[in-house]
Amino acid sequence: MVLIPKGPFLYGLENESLTIDYDYFMDIYPVTNQHYEQFIRAGGYDNEALWSKEGWGWKRKEKVSQPEHWDDPEWNKSDYPVVGVSYFEAEAFAKWSGKRLPTEQEWEKAARGTDGRPYPWGDTLFDKNKCNYEESGIEGTTPVTRYAKGKSPFGCHDMAGNVWEWCASWYDNSKDLRLLRGGSWSDTAANLRSAYRHWNGPWDRYNYIGFRCAQDAR
Repeated sequence: MVLIPKGPFLYGLENESLTIDYDYFMDIYPVTNQHYEQFIRAGGYDNEALWSKEGWGWKRKEKVSQPEHWDDPEWNKSDYPVVGVSYFEAEAFAKWSGKRLPTEQEWEKAARGTDGRPYPWGDTLFDKNKCNYEESGIEGTTPVTRYAKGKSPFGCHDMAGNVWEWCASWYDNSKDLRLLRGGSWSDTAANLRSAYRHWNGPWDRYNYIGFRCAQDAR
């Protein structure tokens, strides 16, 4: 993890000045299949204490015991981001690891720094060589260390492309959709902007959705 210091940053498509008044940590990489396997082996899917009430109810109803695509070799390589996880699964993993999912403001500051840059690497123009997106032609995920030149000012990798990432925030005031950030391997450059907001239902499990964790600074 890397420390993200408290203080102001430029937030959103309009570059609004916003202040996060506490230090926090952010995962340098999205959670990988190798790391997520530890959660499965530790009995994470059987430990009700790790799950929200809604998440536990969903898990039992759907009889979920592992991510979607978990047994598919195309998606389960060890150093690739875990995919096919719902918001509920990501939330349970985060609690198991002693962390939590980031708010969208925490995620965005970690992704773009403080100066309002449109993409993590800071260029005004999009750079196709610094991320995995639709026009990369890969048509799937890549190792989380592959695009080191596209890391954020704080050193976080894959915050543009590879997989969308669940955030703890709601998408809007209806509070029925969870927020996603970062874009994925199947998205255009416009969706990879650090301020771009996307959503899914917390139960959705797709091969372009993963997550990373945050942690309070002690």
